[in-house]
Amino acid sequence: MAGILGIGSGIDIDSIVTALVNAEKAPKTLQLDRLEKVTTSRFSALGTLKGSLSGLQTAIQGLSKASVFETRTASSSSSSVLTAKAAASADAGKYSMQVQQLASSSKVALQSVSSTSGTTFNSGKMTISAGSSSIEVDVTAGNNTLSGLRDSINEEGKSAGISATIVTDASGSRLVLSSSKTGEGNDIQVAVTEDGVTTGTVALTTQAFQPTVNLELGNIAGGSTATFQAGDIAISSGGVNLNVSIADGFTLEDVRDMININGNPQGISAVIETDSSGARLVLSSTNGDDLTVAATSTGGTGTNALTALNPAVGATATSTGPDSTTGAGGVISRAQSAILYVDGLQVTSDSNTVTTAIDGLTLNLVSAQSSADLLAGKTVDITVGVDKGTVKSNVQKFVDAYNSLISTVGQLSAVVPVTDGNPVTGPLVGDVTVRGLMSGIRGELVKMTGPDGARALAELGITTQKDGTLKIDDTTLSAALDNNFEGVAEYFSGSNGLMTRLESNVSHYLKSDGVLDQRTKSLSSTLSNIDDQREALDMRIEKVQARLVAQYSAMDSLVARLKKTSESLTSQLASLPGFVKKD
Repeated sequence: MAGILGIGSGIDIDSIVTALVNAEKAPKTLQLDRLEKVTTSRFSALGTLKGSLSGLQTAIQGLSKASVFETRTASSSSSSVLTAKAAASADAGKYSMQVQQLASSSKVALQSVSSTSGTTFNSGKMTISAGSSSIEVDVTAGNNTLSGLRDSINEEGKSAGISATIVTDASGSRLVLSSSKTGEGNDIQVAVTEDGVTTGTVALTTQAFQPTVNLELGNIAGGSTATFQAGDIAISSGGVNLNVSIADGFTLEDVRDMININGNPQGISAVIETDSSGARLVLSSTNGDDLTVAATSTGGTGTNALTALNPAVGATATSTGPDSTTGAGGVISRAQSAILYVDGLQVTSDSNTVTTAIDGLTLNLVSAQSSADLLAGKTVDITVGVDKGTVKSNVQKFVDAYNSLISTVGQLSAVVPVTDGNPVTGPLVGDVTVRGLMSGIRGELVKMTGPDGARALAELGITTQKDGTLKIDDTTLSAALDNNFEGVAEYFSGSNGLMTRLESNVSHYLKSDGVLDQRTKSLSSTLSNIDDQREALDMRIEKVQARLVAQYSAMDSLVARLKKTSESLTSQLASLPGFVKKD
């Protein structure tokens, strides 16, 4: 219809109808546009308010839980030696500690072979154990090479923490076995049986391994022929306890022989080592990683008391390492337990993470102290106390979240004057929901509750500024935590504490179907209703437009008929006698 002129009247019907339709539609459209803008602005503003209030709620929860004030800290005076972590059950106090040795795991080298490629082993079974963990590897024609054994051990040993690598030295190539289990009694041992099914170039029994520990006894100036008085030698190793009786006048060689006669069936043996300083017995055991000796004399005519055989003070058993010349296997590192002292009391642990020494305290051993430091009595202090740092951090988070809410509410409720006298107002200016929310929060902040010394925020160094925000005086807060920690905890997280009350107040607005949810639902309904009104307006305007078009079209037709009638009359009159047409 656009641009169409009335045939009869020559009037621009389209322009007239459009103008009339717009005049009809404009007031209602303007009303809906304004309502939609205001509603959308308020809807968005409530979303912003809800986000800021949720941040405050999170900060409130960080101070409302009693567990926050029950947290303990543990500090170490030397974190290079040990660190500690305290549970809530740990008692506050200071503990003096020494770390003599760390827990370690076992690593051994087996007998070497001359070649990794051409060497095969007889078939059979290898049983590898480390303490209570053990694996079995069947050796067949399919895996009887050094690399085949390595791969089978690694596959079977995954769950037991046992692994194997191949190392090559001057004597050839060998398997090196490692265990992840720390603690005394977890040394690696390898037992081997052959079944005779397949014959290789090397006996599988060469890969058997029993760790050997050695202990050097006291030095005897008289050499191997020196004599001893009567007495007894008590030898202990890996659960084996051996007592050897020595007769008066026995020489060092006699003592060696008696130990070997009684001890060989139980994995204990002795040899004599001689140098310029004299001679001494060296005992060996395959029973475990411990070997102790205690000799007692009962008297006699020998030139030496039997107690002269006792090891020197501080002497401990050592392990036999692998030999790169002969290819013999040996211990690379022993499995040992950690040894530490807590306030002078010895504690042993199979792990470097010690959880049983002090209730609620986990100790992480990092390194052993030097012998000089241990002899000098140097200790590492572990101090356990309340976690004031976390409390202060959570107080700061609360203040920051509250101040952020104050800023948000201020922006959403602001009235900003402009030069033309018409102020710009925030979308929530004068909003009853905002007024109620802030009134409730401020009311709780100024309420006096709690024990003496912690009855108000101001007593904790938290004060209100002119702009309504909060500010922390760190010195005052620190003093309150130092002098009245339990009172501060009660003020914030008690059953009627500040945070408990604020949580109840805030959740009333934030909970599902709470105040803010109901407000946003109402605004959503208004927006939906605006859409319905727009649709209804469009339908009504379409009808108005159709009616106007019909009316003006009818008028145009009438004008056209009248014009035609006029032209016909004029023509008839012109044909009458005496009719003179005037210009």
